[in-house]
Amino acid sequence: MKASNEAGGEIDVALDDVLAIALARERESVDARDVFAELSCDWAFVIRIGTDGSWTREWVGGSVPGAARLPVGAGDPGPWDQHLVPEDRTLAIEHVRGALRRGTDRSEFRVELPGAGIRVVESTMRSVADPGEEGVVRVYAAMRDITDRVGTEEALRKSESQYRALVEQASDGIIVFDETGRILTSNSAALELFGLSRSLLIGKRVVELFHPEDVDDDPLALENLASGMTLRSVRRLKRQGSDGWVWAELSARRLAGGRVQATARNITARILAEQRIRHLAYFDSLTSLPNRELFREQIEAALDRARRSDRVLALLFLDVDRFKQVNDSLGHSVGDELLTQIADRLRAAVRGSDSVGRARCERIELEGRGMPISRLGGDEFTILLQDLEHAQDAARVARRVLHSLSRPFEVRDREIFVGASIGISVSPDDGSDTETLLAAADVAMYHAKDRGGNAYAFFSPEMNATSTRRLQLETDLRHALERDQLVLHYQPIRDSRTGRVAAVEALIRWIDADGAMVRPDEFIPVAEETGLIVPIGEWVLRTACRQLASWREAGFAPIRMSVNLSVEQLTDLGIANAVEQVLFDTGVSAADLELEITESCILDQSANIVAGIGALSALGIGFALDDFGTGYSSLSALQRFPIDRLKIDRSFVSGIGDSASDEALTSAVVALANRLGLEVVAEGVETEEQARVLTELGCQELQGFLFSRPLPARECEAFLERAEKPERRDAAEASVARPRGAG
Repeated sequence: MKASNEAGGEIDVALDDVLAIALARERESVDARDVFAELSCDWAFVIRIGTDGSWTREWVGGSVPGAARLPVGAGDPGPWDQHLVPEDRTLAIEHVRGALRRGTDRSEFRVELPGAGIRVVESTMRSVADPGEEGVVRVYAAMRDITDRVGTEEALRKSESQYRALVEQASDGIIVFDETGRILTSNSAALELFGLSRSLLIGKRVVELFHPEDVDDDPLALENLASGMTLRSVRRLKRQGSDGWVWAELSARRLAGGRVQATARNITARILAEQRIRHLAYFDSLTSLPNRELFREQIEAALDRARRSDRVLALLFLDVDRFKQVNDSLGHSVGDELLTQIADRLRAAVRGSDSVGRARCERIELEGRGMPISRLGGDEFTILLQDLEHAQDAARVARRVLHSLSRPFEVRDREIFVGASIGISVSPDDGSDTETLLAAADVAMYHAKDRGGNAYAFFSPEMNATSTRRLQLETDLRHALERDQLVLHYQPIRDSRTGRVAAVEALIRWIDADGAMVRPDEFIPVAEETGLIVPIGEWVLRTACRQLASWREAGFAPIRMSVNLSVEQLTDLGIANAVEQVLFDTGVSAADLELEITESCILDQSANIVAGIGALSALGIGFALDDFGTGYSSLSALQRFPIDRLKIDRSFVSGIGDSASDEALTSAVVALANRLGLEVVAEGVETEEQARVLTELGCQELQGFLFSRPLPARECEAFLERAEKPERRDAAEASVARPRGAG
């Protein structure tokens, strides 16, 4: 066929046979930038050849050496071959045919360019069947101007003295060796490159300068080098007096008399830069573990090996327990240091034998590429275990990891406990592809976390139902606010000294679209994990304050409104302004609002939390420490923070009357609080005996089903009205009985 180019010219080139060969090869997606990045070239372009004989060419980049001001495409309005020196036209056409026939081809020929004259170019072409268009072949061409080099070689042949002068002036190292590989001569640049004197270099065998792994697999490679041909490769060379190796790009060319001339260019800086780029692409910058991209390559290769060898493969999905709490309270820099230490412990806990197979990579091997541990992001890690005889072998590794992470971490003179939850999926039982295995391990990990964390769990099909429920819960929760599915119930808190209602605690409830009540212990953890707790918390605060204002307008006696505040809300720098705005909008006094926080808030001492509590306290808002005694209690923290009340957890109260130890602990807490000037609220009071003992111990306020369960707003209003009637009746009787004229 005759190929027609984009300018309308024709090239009488028979390509039908070789074009068919190129189209028959496996189609692959190739990025031109990747192709040209691998080649050192002055300019490059892409040829697109269709079965109809049409072809187009696009210059990709570069400039014409010898004419710096001449753009690449400026002298190219006509057919592409018009710049070929006529004597070299056949050579160039065979170059194209060779690329189509073999996939790649390298050739040298001359071109005449406007403003640059006749230049000798070294052309490398690669043909690829276009994956996106049937019947189309793309030829990637990269050209390098070697006019100067060819001229140098010609000059060397003409004059020995001129040859030596030019060689000495070259910046690249040049050596000449005989057929046995013994070095005959060299220039000064070669002496500097190898760190040897001329007397020590001359006579050495060239292979003695190579890294042992870079010695040719084919010892006949140079012997088969025909006269005029050039052999190029990248090798590591030993530099005398240096501990490391020098990366060099070598060009070997056969000279007359069987001698070989080799040019060595130091490309260590380029190689190190490439390694750095690859490391950034495939490794986590914080922990230096393989990242998600490399993990996927590793598991795909591992699954392929497992299918061929009929062996068991296990994937461990690890999530660090309580890491979000550490990150939010102590700051991201502390969290980063903690993750680095966790990665180090994982490396120590997971031996190389647990991984076995390694991902296939290039000769330039990156340290850690075969590491079985990966960091997918945040506090999520994976461990890939290959060639297992039994699935239970994965449990052994999981136990070793959990034991390693259970020990305290020392970060900036602070002792931190975290632990981990691990989900395990096994191939082929739980899946034979990456996504299925990863999803199964993720589900199993959440199952282990729901059991309290610091545990591992194997995936089972039953877990999918729980996972689906959790996902649906998150989706529905996101719509709950806008669909008015969230409501507040209020539980009265009784003053043990007067018997009157001193406060109510606002407790959130969720009634889903089907009218079913969703338990708080089911959706609150989901809200905290997804960040939905912040907008939900804002809604709770505003709704509770609006209700308190409504009761005040209705003439009810003043009571305190107690609202729970999450760690996520406290870490928000604008929390004080947001609460102040709610108080202003609803008309509620700061003294009538009490915010309940957990022990973790005051123990973590995050700068944001400390600032937030201080700003809220400055507004006149009181604080209650909820569930006191269930976490890591700190007496010093009680003195540093503006806490007004301690709320004793129901787990202590439930044992009063039956357990002497529970009663003793409760007595100690009440005594401690009174000594610190704090009031005490007992939660979960259900019997008269518990109420009596707590009152005798000095507990100022009681809360529990003995007095009232949490009530919807209207029912709570009726409860308050009933509670106030005796007081109003007593006040009325006192007014009637008072003598006339009494002041």
